[in-house]
Amino acid sequence: MIGLIAPLLSIGKQYLKGKQELNLAQSKAKLVQVEAKAEISRKVAAGELEWNNTMAEASNNSWKDEWLTILVSIPLILAFAGKEDVVTRGFEALELMPDFYKTAVGVVFAASFGVQQLTKMFKK
Repeated sequence: MIGLIAPLLSIGKQYLKGKQELNLAQSKAKLVQVEAKAEISRKVAAGELEWNNTMAEASNNSWKDEWLTILVSIPLILAFAGKEDVVTRGFEALELMPDFYKTAVGVVFAASFGVQQLTKMFKK
């Protein structure tokens, strides 16, 4: 009987050792996966920062942002100057514009002022 117990204990030890090695391998695989995701996130963040810096540098010598700001301010100025009827007619005319034109105007503003800023604004 004792001669039978020793081989069974040996098999049990081998089984437990194999289970332990499997668990260790699975843990290492999960760790590698988490580290890879973290590295991808770091690279994405670095790329977005680099893109934002490049766009900011490119717009330093541009009047585009100032022009769009003035353009957006015109209805405000006219409304305070007693020309509400002109502003109302203008917005009514814009409402009749085709959707592709309104989308194009939105894209121009998004490209100028930054898509990220617009998406942050809409999330609020």
